[in-house]
Amino acid sequence: MLLVHHAANRDHAYPPGCLEGLLACLEAGARLIEVDISPMGDGDFLLYHDGHLAGGTTGQGSVAACTIACARDLRLVWKDEETPYAPGTLSQALDLLTSHSHPVELQLDLKPHSPLTEAVLAGLVRMLEPYGDRVRVSSAGDWAIRSLHALAPSLRLGYDPLLYIEPDTGDEKDRKRPPYRVGAYGYRDDHPLAMMRWGSTADYLSARAEALWTQVSIAGAIWYIRASLLGCMLDDGFDWISYLHRLGAQVDAWTLDAREPEQVTLAQRLAAAGVDRITTNQAPVLAAFLSREVVF
Repeated sequence: MLLVHHAANRDHAYPPGCLEGLLACLEAGARLIEVDISPMGDGDFLLYHDGHLAGGTTGQGSVAACTIACARDLRLVWKDEETPYAPGTLSQALDLLTSHSHPVELQLDLKPHSPLTEAVLAGLVRMLEPYGDRVRVSSAGDWAIRSLHALAPSLRLGYDPLLYIEPDTGDEKDRKRPPYRVGAYGYRDDHPLAMMRWGSTADYLSARAEALWTQVSIAGAIWYIRASLLGCMLDDGFDWISYLHRLGAQVDAWTLDAREPEQVTLAQRLAAAGVDRITTNQAPVLAAFLSREVVF
């Protein structure tokens, strides 16, 4: 099993999205590192989670209008405090990757906050072409994953279905993004299958898994699924990990924090269920809690 270093923050020593954190992960010999990327106005991508600069940086406006020159003057805001770190860009991250030859996969989680046009995706493919199997692009935008596969069939890909089905936390803030509605089976799900109870919860979840598979049935793509969602489904009698394994796909469970006992317990449960990867904020610490051989 592989542990993915979430946001390249190296056990919270650096804010997500800065090059210093990525460098620390590389120098520590990390096998898998995840960073968010958002399209910028000049063809590059910012290592940043949101579509707007305000809140997470000292800047204003949309990331889509930001340029490399603009990014140099920004500083990341983390835990409500300005830091001395600037958000990195994809071109800078790839340069760092080139300078470290040990086996590492850089997972680029492409955010769909702005239109992921064919021009944007084609530009991303051109940037990544020299790096082969050292990079993987994941996204919650299934349409973007299908387009990337058409543009570059050999590009490693990953899909996160969070726009279609999620656990219900009861938090009203969750209702401001899809899926907006809590369905008859207790999951946030806008699909007609969730409108009323027509069978067991396990049957409903199996049907939803089948429908989602048709959206991204790409050989070799890894499915990145919220860990708590996988746990809820196991409680309701449906093993999405085994389902995807039977179809030839691997599964990553995200994001678990080794400081939280309940999250450690969930990690152990998902490891026992055969999950292939776990994205974590503390890979070395979490590895010590898992009985299976792990690589991080």
